[in-house]
Amino acid sequence: MPTTQSRPMSKLERILFAGGGTGGHVFMAVAVAQELKRQDSTREILFVGTRQGLEARLVEPLGFKLETINIGGLNRVGITRALGTLTRLPFTIIQGAGIVRRFSPSIIVGVGGYSSGPVVLGGKLIGYHAVVIEPNAFPGMANRFLTRWVDGAAVAFEEAARGFGAKARLTGIPIRREFHSLESRISETGPLRLLVFGGSQGSRPINTLMCEAIKWLPADRVEIVHQTGQADHERVRGCYEAIGRKADVVEFIPDMPQMFARTDLIVSRAGASTVAELTVAGKAAILIPFPNAADDHQRKNALALEKRHAAIVLEQEKTTGRELADSILRLADNRDELRSMATASKQLARPDSVDKILELMQEVAGGGAGR
Repeated sequence: MPTTQSRPMSKLERILFAGGGTGGHVFMAVAVAQELKRQDSTREILFVGTRQGLEARLVEPLGFKLETINIGGLNRVGITRALGTLTRLPFTIIQGAGIVRRFSPSIIVGVGGYSSGPVVLGGKLIGYHAVVIEPNAFPGMANRFLTRWVDGAAVAFEEAARGFGAKARLTGIPIRREFHSLESRISETGPLRLLVFGGSQGSRPINTLMCEAIKWLPADRVEIVHQTGQADHERVRGCYEAIGRKADVVEFIPDMPQMFARTDLIVSRAGASTVAELTVAGKAAILIPFPNAADDHQRKNALALEKRHAAIVLEQEKTTGRELADSILRLADNRDELRSMATASKQLARPDSVDKILELMQEVAGGGAGR
């Protein structure tokens, strides 16, 4: 097998992040990239993803370079689209290898999403070191495929570590530095400050529940910021307007750390990155897990927080808008309980996750793993 590296890199000089698709994947990579630049501003960092993924909207405004490849999905897509993706896959791997060769990174970091597979595999085939970051208990399709190829895996759960064997390092989930430094307090008086979001692309079921719940959430008791996602924005905004309910209804929140700082309570899904952000920021939450998540990992994430009194868990299929409203109002009327939940959430944080991932990257790039 040919190699473009005549010797192991002595330090992390050029880092290529491959993958994305969702905000969670992108922001994990951004958290690591920002810390790399904070430690050494001369480091070169490149993101590789797709024009359809959220990396296309998020990465460059944060000051990082982005190159794109052309690849579709495989999981839960129609047979025609899946066959098209498989047909293009060899060419996409070649394209990924070409980007890696031109950039010549010290290490490739796969962060999940379909675009990570061809880039990581293409880079490995021409001799570059690679690690993946896996935030879930059950690894995603791209990371499962890459298990035998990568040199190391930074995982958040022991269940995922078993899948990667000796390559795994239990690190926790990398969270952007802004979440770690938040200074926020539960408001003592006035309306409860509520943030509702279903992930970076929104959640139609959560949006629908809130459209029902707002009938019982008067503005003088609950102040609402609701991130809907692009596809559902007009419908949800119409729900609020139909009953004359004032709220900040937006498609997307670019500065989520600052929004967290201004929020007393959060209603959200329970994806791994979201849960990690909640705990690092020390936020109380009402979690509505996505019921079709692989290996039911969102429900497991949510119950882990509820068990420690850091969150309330509501099942999507069993919860009505009135029940969601009742849960919100109970906490609006009991700020001491809200503060207790926030404290419990903070105690579950793993603030050293980025440091542990950087240690793994350094070992792999220096030849300490995968050789």
